[in-house]
Amino acid sequence: MNRDDDDSTNTLVPSPNGLTLRSNKIRIEVIQGPQERTTRELPGPAVRIGSGADCDFRVDDPTVSRHHLTLRIERNKIRILDAGSLNGTTVDGVQVRDGYARPDSCITIGKTVFRLLMVNTIVELPLFPGDRFGDMLGRSIAMRAVFALLERAAATDATVLIEGETGTGKEVAARAIHEASPRSKGPFIVLDCSTISQELAESELFGHVKGSFTGATMDRPGIFEEADGGTVFLDEIGELPYSLQPKLLRVLESMEVRRVGANRPKRFDVRVVAATNRPLSRAVDLGAFREDLYYRLAVVPVRLPPLSERSEDIPMLVRHFEKELSTRMRSKHPLSQEVIDKFSGLTWNGNVRELRNAVARALAFGAGEGSKSNDGREPDVQSLGIRLDEPLLHGRDRMAQAYEKHYLRLMLQKTDGNVSRAAELAGVGRKFVQMAMKRYGLRGDLES
Repeated sequence: MNRDDDDSTNTLVPSPNGLTLRSNKIRIEVIQGPQERTTRELPGPAVRIGSGADCDFRVDDPTVSRHHLTLRIERNKIRILDAGSLNGTTVDGVQVRDGYARPDSCITIGKTVFRLLMVNTIVELPLFPGDRFGDMLGRSIAMRAVFALLERAAATDATVLIEGETGTGKEVAARAIHEASPRSKGPFIVLDCSTISQELAESELFGHVKGSFTGATMDRPGIFEEADGGTVFLDEIGELPYSLQPKLLRVLESMEVRRVGANRPKRFDVRVVAATNRPLSRAVDLGAFREDLYYRLAVVPVRLPPLSERSEDIPMLVRHFEKELSTRMRSKHPLSQEVIDKFSGLTWNGNVRELRNAVARALAFGAGEGSKSNDGREPDVQSLGIRLDEPLLHGRDRMAQAYEKHYLRLMLQKTDGNVSRAAELAGVGRKFVQMAMKRYGLRGDLES
């Protein structure tokens, strides 16, 4: 992968309307496959490649996944991110999930091989001028680009599909879209598709009439009727039962809903935002999600970056959470700059949610607890209970379970048995704590 000069890429410059991101173009040259000799130049900083109609470069190759990989300009390099494709991505014969292309590297996806070139042509992309959109915060280029996209989407009634890892703030983004839209005075109704049973999912979505099934003791509207004039947020849409997907598609296309057991449909007027923590295009490739419903939902696709791609936002987020949580945590001392620097150097697999919980721990227990620090001390060998008569992985799992059990026991004591508070301070979900209590035989009367 070559460049014609050494100018920096992805830079912010002032513009009459705020900030503008200046980025290079990426040239894709197909050297083997159905589109051999095809050349395209596409603007950075990110390019989606796959067989799907929503990709920036669509590959006419049945062995290529709908969203196969993303190319991202980072400084003077192009980063290659496989999007969980079925057949994988190889660079010079080596399969990669996340890596950088070298000059003249050959990238292979399915039966297609291409080369990349970062060209001198500069493109300018408008960025959001502020560091807050709704309750979302960020000064990084990645977040300002997201804010600009969300702002444009909010002004329309287009369906939005938000993709992002757990803890990146998908529901916060959906609510921000609603609050910035002409529907802001209407209801905002949330349905978590991962928590509803298959038996009740149709009733939750579409409603039911009295007597339509056992337990239906009264008429009940579904979420589309409840949200009339506002926004429906379908969280974890990838978990929706396959049998209901064609019915949901029909409802979205007709804007009419028929309650379970009803004879006549009812019209409604809503805007739909959906979210998933795993690439929905991969679920389509695997046959677990309908392609037609996917494209109906992904009219405006939005990817929320993980915290690892916006680490410059961590100090701002820490101070925000500190201000928000200080009173509740009864903290009298602000977090030091040393603690914030330590937070900035850590990896946050749980993203913004994990960072918020870590700030809560730091305020409640002290900076050492919150920043995962153990003051540099290692536990002594005797306390580890090492046994050479068992496999390494068995011993590791045994110690991990013991740590988890005693950690949660102490945390529940600290919170006077309040499971929700314990989960928040531990940086895990309430359901995780409840399941662990059952697994380790922790006192059931501690449940709140």
